[in-house]
Amino acid sequence: MIDNHDLMNKELLLSELDSLGYSDRMKRMALLGRQHTGDADYSALLVSLLESGTAYEAHLALTGAAVVNDARAVMLALKHPKAGVRGRAARLLPEVVTDPDDSIEAEIAMMSYHCRRQLLRSIVNTYRQDWAERLLPLVLDRWGAQEASLLLAVCSEETVHSRLPQLGYALHNWRLLTKNHPDLVAAYFKNALQNATQREKAGVWWTLSSAIEVLSASRPAIVLECALQLGPKEIIHPVLKQQLGILIQASPEDVFELLTRAEARGYLLNHGVPAGVLKKRKMFTIAQWTTLAALLADQPAHLAKVLDTLAPSCREAIFHAAYKEDERKTRVFPMPLLDVLPHRLRDKEAARMLELRDIRDDRENMLETTARLLIVHAREKLEQAVQVTNSDERAAAYAHLIRCTALSRSGMDETLRFLTRIKNDQDPVRWQVMVELSNCPAPMFKEEHVNDLTVLVDSVVDARDTSYGTRSATEKLAFALLREHAAEPKGVLFKFALRTFGRLTMRDGQFALFWMNWDSIPSSALEALFDEIYAFGVEANKRENVSVVLHMADLFGKAVDRLPKLQLLLEELLKAKVVPTQVVHYWLAPYRTRDARVRELLDRDPSFISFHDVFMHLHLKRQEWLTPFISGQIIKGKHLSGKTIYVVPASNGFHRWLPRQQKAFASLLERVALDDKRSFHERASAMRSLAVMPDYRSDQLKVLLQEQEVHVVEAALYAYSLWEEPEQALPVLLDHLDGDRACVAMYSIPRCMRRVRPVMLTSMLSDLLNREKLKITVRKEAVRLLGAYKSSENMTLLIREYEKPNVHKDVTIAIGHAARQWLDDERSWTMLRDMAASPQRDVARSLLNQYAGGLPVQARSRYLQLIIEIAGHADAVVAREAFQVMSQWVNGSEEKVAASASRAILDMEDKGRWRAAMDTLIAACYDGKVNDRVISVCTQLADMKTKTEWNAAPERDLPERQRLVALIDKLTSLPPNARRVLVPLYTGLIDALKSQETLKPAVIKLYLAMVEWNQADLAALHLEPVIQLVDSHPYLLDYAYRQITQAASASQAYWIPEAMLALVDYLRNGQLFAAQYIGLSLLKITGASLLWNKACTDRLRAYRNHELEAIRLAALDIWTVLE
Repeated sequence: MIDNHDLMNKELLLSELDSLGYSDRMKRMALLGRQHTGDADYSALLVSLLESGTAYEAHLALTGAAVVNDARAVMLALKHPKAGVRGRAARLLPEVVTDPDDSIEAEIAMMSYHCRRQLLRSIVNTYRQDWAERLLPLVLDRWGAQEASLLLAVCSEETVHSRLPQLGYALHNWRLLTKNHPDLVAAYFKNALQNATQREKAGVWWTLSSAIEVLSASRPAIVLECALQLGPKEIIHPVLKQQLGILIQASPEDVFELLTRAEARGYLLNHGVPAGVLKKRKMFTIAQWTTLAALLADQPAHLAKVLDTLAPSCREAIFHAAYKEDERKTRVFPMPLLDVLPHRLRDKEAARMLELRDIRDDRENMLETTARLLIVHAREKLEQAVQVTNSDERAAAYAHLIRCTALSRSGMDETLRFLTRIKNDQDPVRWQVMVELSNCPAPMFKEEHVNDLTVLVDSVVDARDTSYGTRSATEKLAFALLREHAAEPKGVLFKFALRTFGRLTMRDGQFALFWMNWDSIPSSALEALFDEIYAFGVEANKRENVSVVLHMADLFGKAVDRLPKLQLLLEELLKAKVVPTQVVHYWLAPYRTRDARVRELLDRDPSFISFHDVFMHLHLKRQEWLTPFISGQIIKGKHLSGKTIYVVPASNGFHRWLPRQQKAFASLLERVALDDKRSFHERASAMRSLAVMPDYRSDQLKVLLQEQEVHVVEAALYAYSLWEEPEQALPVLLDHLDGDRACVAMYSIPRCMRRVRPVMLTSMLSDLLNREKLKITVRKEAVRLLGAYKSSENMTLLIREYEKPNVHKDVTIAIGHAARQWLDDERSWTMLRDMAASPQRDVARSLLNQYAGGLPVQARSRYLQLIIEIAGHADAVVAREAFQVMSQWVNGSEEKVAASASRAILDMEDKGRWRAAMDTLIAACYDGKVNDRVISVCTQLADMKTKTEWNAAPERDLPERQRLVALIDKLTSLPPNARRVLVPLYTGLIDALKSQETLKPAVIKLYLAMVEWNQADLAALHLEPVIQLVDSHPYLLDYAYRQITQAASASQAYWIPEAMLALVDYLRNGQLFAAQYIGLSLLKITGASLLWNKACTDRLRAYRNHELEAIRLAALDIWTVLE
């Protein structure tokens, strides 16, 4: 062992480290640093390692510098020729540089894009608040909000308070910022919801989902307040839904209000109670669960999940609250709901349902319902049902008998004794029986059942037609018993389970267990199970039947570590002439012994290096063992013939290798790359591996660039982009921009550019764009890079490129994309305005591909103006797309958007864009901010005179009426929450249109859009004008009947049947014929909802005895049940 003082000599240090693996080398270097902290000789050693120019020595130096916080060495590493070293040095800067006088601003200005991002991330990870405060203005000014937002998480509270409104749009991960400044983020979230339109509120929750996850734990009251007061109220947002299990612990009352509020009634019926709430069921009182159950009464499947979650003792009361006894006489409940009811209640309901004709007359429904009776009541019927000829019906009857026994939690003795009669039955019957038995609770099986279970299992084993499904179900049953009785290895049921596994294994001559959760049983039970089949594995190995043991290893998965005997079986297979790859994989699976086992394999036979698991262990953990396998020597053994040199499949991670190892392996790769007899894929892979070696630069890539084969040349160009010295690779790639491989060369250049210094990047782009002859693909990619790597010099280049004459449209589009990175520069807006006015459709169209939330708040209004200008483009397709995009830019500019859409709707000469404009107008009026504009549009459309050539013409017919009807349809088809906001708009439209005789149907729709069906008084108030209108215009009666039926059905989730019946009575008692007729339409809907209970049928009979024949006829065509 060399003395530590002698290790201050670089040659001696490298000599000692040469025999170690990567991990040990770095540990040795770190230990040396700890022993020489503050030693000038150690600092000099680090500098000498950095000055060597190799990545290997530089990374050693950086490891030592990180331990002793040697800022001088790290700063020196920033100028290293290797890009990987520079990137790591930038990452270490916040950790080692503690002097506040250090000019980090000057350093970051000289860094490449890659190094800069590494530095910014490290500032956040090390919580260097002082650097974050200093760099934030500089980064924002030079490189934009995307990079500046990275620093916001570690800034002071004052800085976050002032900068968050400015940079919030650019943040992608809010988690760390929310942990550090929860109150500020909560205020930002609340403000964003307040300022968002109804259509945008859901997007705010998605955008801030990571923040909401943190706030739900730290500030639950604010999250619930925003959900309850700011919305969206018609749904429980998926982001919020995931956090309800946490929020309910903070405020059960608020979560209960969130679930039961009237606006979200439809969502609750469609989706049920969220899983997070069900898991925290104890947070709600029984009264609250009862209320929820009553709300879910129309969706028994969701109610079944609620009852299944609650304790059996309270289920009956909740069930009775949801379904009154006198109201469920004719109701048919789904089986999942019956299954979760208490035994006696389930038996009572099943008996009631069996009296219904729909159940009684259908054999399958009858048996399914009979299975929900108590077993003492159902056994006779179910056992009789087995006595049929058809095997499928017989299997179903057996299944119902077992299911009834399981639900009753009793009678298993008689059931198993009865099931023994399937011994000579067909396989489908045995399969169904074994499936249902495997689904039974394991505690139901007692020791006295073993004999009957043995008969059933033996029937499966002995039958020649046993299918895979039957076998799997049998194994599932055995596994359930094994797990249940794992603590009693000498118990009868445990031994029965072991016997079952053993017999099934011997039956098919192979181990065929399906995947199971082996972690759920203790090691003693697992070993006992394997002992049962161990002999079978031994015999299989003797017969060289490798698949048996491999299948065992595959099915036991991670449990292989807990089975020493399985490891012995695998070890025997390693001695075979041919060793499958899987054998090595499973034998090396135990992590603790993997290193010794790999060494054992290589000592036994070096050709084991050809196995992937063996090589990867050396590549990742034991680089010092690699040397003999990459030296080019012949490796001969059982697995390699030695006729060719074996090339290990290393493609990355070469930073762990010594330089001499890289050089030795590179010589092999160069031979592969130059061998024209090898496939293109092999040669390309070799070139890629050569390129990523940090301490070897192959001269053979230049030779390969002269090849005739296109694939080889392109692979070589791509390999240049992977070099650790991008400054050396760029000239080669630039030289190929004029040839046939220009596309590949240009798309390889960005990989180099992100790792070179800004000065060189700008200089290279300037020289490139100054070329007179340059392919369009190359030029537009260069322009794109100007925007991707933002700098003040790049803006000058962009303007110069834009001002050139006859710029190709693809280049212009690329200029537009780049210009959006400089929206704080007026010159960018000049270019964008010119593009918006361009007659070339593709140029104008390219500006539409911009998300509003991706721009600074202060720039959105100006950018929207560009979209509005494009909406007037001569190309109708471009104009339609502009209107479609415009609907996403409504917030804060409703009047501007509505004005633009209105012009397109009222332009009768244009027939290509009015539909898109109408959708945009609907988006603008969603929050009721442009009601006057909408009323004006409808009034103008209604007052337009039809031209003769547009009246029943072959090409156009009444365009103004069609547009008005379409607009009214869209306005009245909005969700209920939106319609409540738009009541003033509906009122204004009614006043504007009611004088038009030909627009009475539209007026009826507007009246119905305002109806609140769950409030009888208000509903009657809004229906009264409709009734008056129909009474004076009888031809509208059928139309009004249909529209009312449709409107009430669409809102069914929001109204209460009792309130609707009150409305029916009010209309039935009215004096006008129209009121009584319309009341019948509401009775039809309400009756179906209440399953035609007595209250509904009494009213239907009254209608059928009405004095007016028209009403009697209509009532006679409404039926409570179909024949």
